[in-house]
Amino acid sequence: MLLNEITRVLVVVAHCDDAEWTFGGTVARLADAGAAIDYLIVTDGASGGVDLSVTDGELAATRAEEQRAAAKVLGVRNVTFLDYHNDELQVSVDLKRDIVREIRRTRPDLILTWTPYRNPDASIDWAHGDHLAVGEATLQAAYPEALMPRIHPELTSEGLAAHAVREIWYPAMADADCYIDVSDVVETKMDAIWCHQSQNGEANGDRSWLFDQRVAPPMHDAGRYLAAAYAERFRRVVVGA
Repeated sequence: MLLNEITRVLVVVAHCDDAEWTFGGTVARLADAGAAIDYLIVTDGASGGVDLSVTDGELAATRAEEQRAAAKVLGVRNVTFLDYHNDELQVSVDLKRDIVREIRRTRPDLILTWTPYRNPDASIDWAHGDHLAVGEATLQAAYPEALMPRIHPELTSEGLAAHAVREIWYPAMADADCYIDVSDVVETKMDAIWCHQSQNGEANGDRSWLFDQRVAPPMHDAGRYLAAAYAERFRRVVVGA
């Protein structure tokens, strides 16, 4: 699928800020092309902090507000939180059902999600257990579960009919077969990342340092394939026509 052929997108990630860091440029380009984009954030993000004077509930609320702000920057229309506990995620029937519910509700052409396997060439944060669980659960939810009306029949009683996703894209390295030039929206991506102030402590308030040292290098590396300044790269999974 070309970007201008995609009308509806569901982004399924584990944590607040996953989408912005991993494929925020692609989200921005899809929004600019007119796609309706929805986010599904699976965990509450309550483990993502080192200040123990802040309660889990306070941190989760802060991160949710940061996520809503970042989504607005990128042009996302809606953010849904499942509030599974951070760092305890497993591929389960309940998780898959919750993802199927959102697939059937939003009826996307394209799903963006996490890589469902450990990639030794990628940064270690890709292999976070929550990321792996979300990637695998999302692939199973998209096929066959969202497609088959006899799976999770209780969703039919909620008025959510079966839906066939066309493609799933997840982040890739050497095995990438889809590259998106994000050079024109790289500042928008950075604006969205900068919304996650509770998670950007290593930058010590230095936005330029965060971009130069953390955000830009993987995009610059991917951009070489397109002879572009910056790109994001994916592996495509074709589900339906």
